[in-house]
This record gives sequence, structure tokens and C-alpha cells, in this order.
Amino acid sequence: MKYILLLILGFFSVILRDTIFNDLSVAGGKPDFMLIMVVFFAIFNGPLKGGCLGLAMGFLEDLLAGRFIGVNALCKGIIGWIIGHSERRLYKNNFFVPIVCLIVGTIANAFIYYVLSKLIGSNIVFIGMVITTIPDIVYNSCFAPLIYAAFYQISAKDIRD
Repeated sequence: MKYILLLILGFFSVILRDTIFNDLSVAGGKPDFMLIMVVFFAIFNGPLKGGCLGLAMGFLEDLLAGRFIGVNALCKGIIGWIIGHSERRLYKNNFFVPIVCLIVGTIANAFIYYVLSKLIGSNIVFIGMVITTIPDIVYNSCFAPLIYAAFYQISAKDIRD
């Protein structure tokens, strides 16, 4: 049930990003709510579930807004898998841990997207990717505490039940 809810939230996050935050973009950067959800889900659920949710969310994003089907799916799947591997070593009560993971995830997502796009023949410019990644990091970091609090509460509830 929670996976379906996450996919529904992912659907609305793409719509929100491409409508409201499209007008609020700074230097081309917009918050990536899907990436935020994938990173935080992986922090609490490990590499397998994090990678699978990343693939599903990325594929949904590709279907709704992507030019190349599969690029976002691979990016978010890899990010979910990598962040999920650190799940047991992270102190989840610390406020800065999710923000650092999200910053690393945002940078890795941009780099992986750039490499995959170049492999399929896209004309993305590296410096342009860097310039838009910096505001993405700021936007994602601003929304991180609110979304992490929700994931933390849901995770604590799952542990109690």
C-alpha cells in the first residue's frame, strides 16, 4: 500500500515540478521531489527496496516528462541502490545525515544523467549541467527537512507495529 502511495506522490511531484516550480526555477534548477523520496526511502529500507523504488519512480518520470525513456529510471535506481547500501551505517536521528545524503544523491543523479545522456547522443553541455545542479541542491536541501520528517515518522510507526 505504501508503494502505491509513493508512486501517486511521485506522479504529483512531477506535475508540481513542471507547473508551479517551472515558474519558480532559479538558473534552471527545480526541486526534484522524486529524488528526495527515493533517497529517504533508501535510507530507511536498504538497497533493494531503494533501487526498486528508484527504478519505478524514474520510469514514471520518464513516461510523464522525459525525452529518453529509461534514463531517469536508471539514474534514480542507481541512486536508491547506492544510498540504500549506507542504510545500516547511518544515524537516522541526526538532522544533517539526510541532507548530506540528498546532496550526494543530487550530485550523483546529475552526473549519471549526464553520462547516460551523452551515451545516447544527447547534446547536454557539462557546464550547463553543473550550473543547474547547484540550484537543484539548494532547492532539494530546503525541502529535505519536511519530507524527511514524514519518512521518519512513517518508519518509526512501521517499527512500532
